[in-house]
Amino acid sequence: MQRVFIGVPVDRQTQQHINAFLEPLKRLWKDIRWEAENNRHLTLAFIGNKPTTEVENLLRSFNEIYQQETHFKYRLATLTLFPEPTSRTIALVAEPSEALDRLFQITRRFLQRHKVELDLKAFRPHITLGKIAKGKHLKTNVYQPAGINLNINKISLYQSTSNVSGSIYTVLKEAQLK
Repeated sequence: MQRVFIGVPVDRQTQQHINAFLEPLKRLWKDIRWEAENNRHLTLAFIGNKPTTEVENLLRSFNEIYQQETHFKYRLATLTLFPEPTSRTIALVAEPSEALDRLFQITRRFLQRHKVELDLKAFRPHITLGKIAKGKHLKTNVYQPAGINLNINKISLYQSTSNVSGSIYTVLKEAQLK
């Protein structure tokens, strides 16, 4: 079994902007376990644990579903607690985007063709940046305007594995957008 998901990797330039944005906050907020830079991504669809044969089927046709799609910029507007104001996850959330909604719908149809059941909750795009330690509370407001652009120029099929220090995400396949 492989635990997999489809997402948008965070490009180098956006990583640098996120790092600069987080630098003063990391000094202020000591009770947060920050995500490793190479684990940052925007999830389009969490697939879950699947047999290797099903993952191989997804890999075979992965490139073709995005080949007609054009790259675009996506605005990460705000740093906030996610998905609720009482949550422990700190994330960058975005402004509504027709282009990203289109990628989500394409991804959803692709997975439906492969008989992959998806969580049908509303799509809420975000990039997880950290988690507040259990039993800890931040003394300052997490909500911060961010205004960081994410270059969406490729889509990845990731495998997620867990170890004692957290999750490790490995790219199994990438599809480049036009």
